Amino acid sequence: MIEQPGSTPAARRAVRSLDVDRHDTAHVANAIEDMYRDALDVLIIRNAFDRNILTAVGEQLDSDAQDPGWARPNEKMPIEDLQILGTDAPATPTYQAPRGVSLDAYLGSAEKHRAEDHNVFGAGFDATHEIQNVLGMFSGGRPVLVAQASDGRRWVPFTIRRIVNGKQIGVHHDYHYKLDLYSELREHVDTTTLISYVATLRAPEAGGELFVYGATSDLTDIPRLANGFSYDLAAIEQRYDCARFVMGEGDLFLLASGRCLHRVGLVSGPRARVTMGGFLALDAERANVMFWS
Repeated sequence: MIEQPGSTPAARRAVRSLDVDRHDTAHVANAIEDMYRDALDVLIIRNAFDRNILTAVGEQLDSDAQDPGWARPNEKMPIEDLQILGTDAPATPTYQAPRGVSLDAYLGSAEKHRAEDHNVFGAGFDATHEIQNVLGMFSGGRPVLVAQASDGRRWVPFTIRRIVNGKQIGVHHDYHYKLDLYSELREHVDTTTLISYVATLRAPEAGGELFVYGATSDLTDIPRLANGFSYDLAAIEQRYDCARFVMGEGDLFLLASGRCLHRVGLVSGPRARVTMGGFLALDAERANVMFWS
């Protein structure tokens, strides 16, 4: 277990992070629970996945020669026009669906994309199985399971995301449990926080870093712009602690994204930022880890 730090003023709260190699993880074997009890915000795992496999797939996906079926749910906001493979109805708010899609639409999209077999990794790399194995290293011995609806339909285990030159992901929290899409799942998981897991398949030449702030989702006075909706990034960076994380191919991060304000920096150059990942949570009994995207 990681020791709980002493309390600090909210505005000066430090971002708590650890950076480890896959072969030196014994001391973070319960990192997911540590994130739940607010003792850790970010865990970086270097070489979490086979770098050669992920790099080859990332290079293939970063080619415009053939569109593998990218969805673009944020197309209405050009600077955040990320591309998604694995679903056309993400389990998050988007500019296309600010309140998220319905559960039925989401599960229908999951079935459609599973039927179309968007297995870009080939037969030699079962991405879902590999994700389960890696997440299991930090689960405190808990089984790691793909989330499933009451009718037996499975949530999407992971999606692949591509952010090209001139695009970014703006500052936000990921506490999505209030969306209608989660009306069923939130009855079965511990909603104390939500954790993001993201592995890098292709790193850009510049930008695309993860920025995490010491501004938590329970604060009511995080600076916003005059429209009252968008966060004021300049004011946030002046007021709160900020940590910057640069990821390479095969690296993975776990982030308490339901608690910590964060963003992905503007990508610059011909190489896109290509990642695979999604979300995870402990179940209501804290007996299993559930993951989805």
